[in-house]
Amino acid sequence: MDEQKLDEIYTLTKDNNRMLRAMRRDAFVGGVVKFIIWVIMFVVLPYIAWLFIQPYLQGAVDSYQKVQKTADAVNASAGTNASQLQELFKVFQGEKAQ
Repeated sequence: MDEQKLDEIYTLTKDNNRMLRAMRRDAFVGGVVKFIIWVIMFVVLPYIAWLFIQPYLQGAVDSYQKVQKTADAVNASAGTNASQLQELFKVFQGEKAQ
């Protein structure tokens, strides 16, 4: 082979090697970036959403618990009032109250 063809092959080989190294580096960096994006999507964003929603959710739970306590109190007082009401009906019907 003549010297000119060898120099051309050497130049093309160096250029090819440079391009292949750049492609491998870009593929590695792209993989790292994709991993970071997936972590952000499945870990960071739900955590931030939870931090935003949690006060409203806690308020709703507190309100539900207050309503439940009020309903329990009404049921308890209605139970005692019902027995007193039955005794009152018995008195009106002419029976003796116990």
